[in-house]
Amino acid sequence: MAKQVSLNELLNIVNNVENFEVVDYQGDSIVIDEVKGIVKIKDEETKKELSELRKRSPRGKPTPKQISTTAKAVKRLVENKVKFKVVFGPKEVIIRFDLDHYVRLSDKDVRIVGFSGRDEGALGLIADVLERYGPLVFLRRVK
Repeated sequence: MAKQVSLNELLNIVNNVENFEVVDYQGDSIVIDEVKGIVKIKDEETKKELSELRKRSPRGKPTPKQISTTAKAVKRLVENKVKFKVVFGPKEVIIRFDLDHYVRLSDKDVRIVGFSGRDEGALGLIADVLERYGPLVFLRRVK
């Protein structure tokens, strides 16, 4: 269900705390799609366990500061035509570039996975925005 939106429409989506994925750019419009989960479960037992876990997961939305930081980062990424996903969770936001590269705004800091320095790749475009939110914590990938 991909659709084309303007930057302003995309920022409204961020402010409405709706998950999305930027899949392409066509001229001045941004092609977005809903975020597709990675997990496909066929086993009924596993499904039940997961739904139980979901019931216990903390409810809530990201904080206004997380949302405004995400909006600034999204604007910068779009201006540079980067493809990425934004997933909102309870008191956190994840900006994912691919399976191995993502940024997570927690309530205290910014956790960074897959990048070795603040100027690397897409992170270099938004590092200054993220630093205004909180300290950048680089996490090593678990092999």
